[in-house]
Amino acid sequence: MCGWLNGMMSGMGAWMALWGLVGLVLLALFIVGLVWLIRSLTRDAASKPANVETPQDILRRRYAAGEIDEEEYLRRLSGVCQR
Repeated sequence: MCGWLNGMMSGMGAWMALWGLVGLVLLALFIVGLVWLIRSLTRDAASKPANVETPQDILRRRYAAGEIDEEEYLRRLSGVCQR
């Protein structure tokens, strides 16, 4: 009788250890998923530039508004394109 009880307890201990490992793996997956979610949310907010105008856009806008003439527009545009 003692031998049978001892065998049952060792099998039960193995199952308890297995479920303990499964629990740790699930906890690790949850933490990794949470970190990934936080990083993806903050990365999206930081990677979107706020309506940045290129030098060519500024020149086009100033030319269209009549602030500069065609000669100055072309001269400045060639200077911007050389950089």
